[in-house]
Amino acid sequence: MSGFTRTVQARAERMERKHATRRERIVAAAKAEFAVSGLNGATMRGIAKAAGVTTGAVYPYFASKEELYAAVLEGSLTELSAHIRARIAEAASGRAGAEALRGFFDFYRERTDELALGLYLYNGIGPSGLAPGLDRALNARLRDVFGDIEQAFLADGRDDAPVRTANGIAQAIGLLVMERTRRLKLLGRSAAELFDRYLEP
Repeated sequence: MSGFTRTVQARAERMERKHATRRERIVAAAKAEFAVSGLNGATMRGIAKAAGVTTGAVYPYFASKEELYAAVLEGSLTELSAHIRARIAEAASGRAGAEALRGFFDFYRERTDELALGLYLYNGIGPSGLAPGLDRALNARLRDVFGDIEQAFLADGRDDAPVRTANGIAQAIGLLVMERTRRLKLLGRSAAELFDRYLEP
């Protein structure tokens, strides 16, 4: 390889790293802005300012706020999937399904803003989402996560894996929302305590 080719390749790699770093900074700033203001309240200008770039510098990466919101959720789902798979890999025999659900619960208990963003709770309780194409892509990723949990229950020999997965996800989200809104205090119990009881054999 000639020196000229190596120089061009090195420059291209530097530019790629610079673009990747800038994109990550924009997504991180968007995540913080969306957590405070929701999709409707956040602005591209505010996100750009928080990321330390001009508004025009955002558009080569994301054409709209919805695309940015989808990128935030995509990153969260990628981390969730890795977290759950790690819990499954470490599970004791016959407890993979329970550990998968516990991984789901623990992930969102530590990242309550991401749960709120994923449920679009800034619009109140009700059906909500992004443009149909973005929704389909994100829902497919979420179904993959649910599929990992279901497969873990099947590996445990549970023939009711789909129902156990659905019940466990609903239980986890319900408890986390009640804890976030401080309604569990009325029952004198924590979300973690109640979820542990739910997962008992």
